[in-house]
Amino acid sequence: MALAINKTRGAAIVLLAMLFVQIPLGHSTTSKSHVNVYHLLLLLMPVLYIPAARYLKLNPATAFIATMTATAIAASATYGGGVRSTLILFVAASYFLGVVFGRKLQDIELRKIFIWMLGCCLTFVILRDLVYAGSLGAVYARTEGASSILYMSTGGRNIEASLLALLSILLLGTRVYPIAAGIALLTSGMMLSRAGLVGAAVSIGIACWRARKSRHYYFFNFFGIAMGVLLVGLVLSSVIDIPVLDRFNLNAETQLAHKNVGRLALWTTAGTALHQNILGYGVGNGVPVMEQLSGLTFVENNVHNIYLQFLLEGGVQSLLLFLLMAAQILFTRTEGQQRNIKFFLLCYLMLAFIEFSGYEAYFWFFVGMFYARHDLRKIRLREEAKERMKIRANVLKHRDTLPAPDPNHA
Repeated sequence: MALAINKTRGAAIVLLAMLFVQIPLGHSTTSKSHVNVYHLLLLLMPVLYIPAARYLKLNPATAFIATMTATAIAASATYGGGVRSTLILFVAASYFLGVVFGRKLQDIELRKIFIWMLGCCLTFVILRDLVYAGSLGAVYARTEGASSILYMSTGGRNIEASLLALLSILLLGTRVYPIAAGIALLTSGMMLSRAGLVGAAVSIGIACWRARKSRHYYFFNFFGIAMGVLLVGLVLSSVIDIPVLDRFNLNAETQLAHKNVGRLALWTTAGTALHQNILGYGVGNGVPVMEQLSGLTFVENNVHNIYLQFLLEGGVQSLLLFLLMAAQILFTRTEGQQRNIKFFLLCYLMLAFIEFSGYEAYFWFFVGMFYARHDLRKIRLREEAKERMKIRANVLKHRDTLPAPDPNHA
C-alpha cells in the first residue's frame, strides 16, 4: 500500500533525507566544520511543532543535554566558544524532532519512510558515481585524494559507509533489507572503512539471529556467507597487500601516532588535557584546547571516540549521564520499529569507540524517537492494565450479585 504524504510524513521524509544525504552549504576552515541543509531544517522545523513540547520528559537524554549546555555556558567564560559550540543547539533540536515524529508516526509509516531513505541514499550513490565515472578511484580508494568528492556525509567516506550500515539496521524485517545490507558491506569493503565493516557485520548478525526460528534463517545465513566470500575475494584481489586487514592493524595506528596523526595521537593528547580539567572544556573546545596544550595541529575536529569526547568537553558529570542513557537503551524492552531503532542506537554506540563525534543529528533524532516510542508503550501498557482491572472488577461484581444457592436443592 502506497504511503500518502501529509504534513507530518512529508516533514519527516525531508528531514531524514537531509540527515542521511548531507548536502553542504559552506565550510569553515577555522572550525573544520560544514554547514549543511539539515542545519537550517533543524533551526526552522521545531517552530512548527512548539505545542509538542509537552511530550518532552525528564530522562537521561534530556538531563544529558541540559548538563552539556550548562557546562558549555560555564566553560565559555574561561575557554571561549566558537562555531562548534552551537552543536548542542542542533543536538537539542534533533532530539525534540525525534520525539515529535516518534509520537506522531505509526510503525507502518516509519517502515515505509525508512525504505524511502534507502532509495534516497542509493539515488545519491548512483548519481555521484556517474558524475565521477572517470575517476572512481578517487571516490573509493583511500590512496587517492578525495577533498573535492561529495560523499553522502560531509564527514567523508568512513561516515558514508557507517551510515549505510546503520540504515540497513532500520530496515530489518523488510524485503529490501538484503539490498541495504549488501550495499553497506560492499561499500565498506571498497572504501576500507573499519566502522562500516563492523557495522555491516553487526547488521547481518542481527538479521540471522532474528530469523533463527523462521523460514528466512537459511536465506540470511547463505546471504551472510555469500557476502563474506565476496568480501574475501575483494581482499585477495588486491595487487600489493591486503588493505582491508591493514586497516585493522594496530601497528599502523602506532606509526601514525609517532607522526602526531590518527586516533592514538588524538587520544593521547586528550588524556593530557583531561589531567588539567575533568569538568569539561565546553562543547567544541576539546580539540582546540588539545592543540594549545600540545602545540600540535590536528586535521580532525573531534577525537573519534564519543565517550572521550563527552568527558573532554562535557566533563565527568555529562559522561555519567550519557552512560546512564546508553544503559537504559540497552536494557529497555522494545517491540515493533522501536526494536530496530534500539539496534540502530546500540550499533552506533559500539562504533562510537572509534568513530563519530557524538553530536551527529541523526543519532540524537533516533534517541528522541526511541524515548517517544518508549513513552507511548508505557501509556499503552497502563491502559491495558486498567482495562484488565476493569474487566476483573466487573466479573467480581457480577459474581457478587448472583443469588445464593438454595440449600434445599443442594
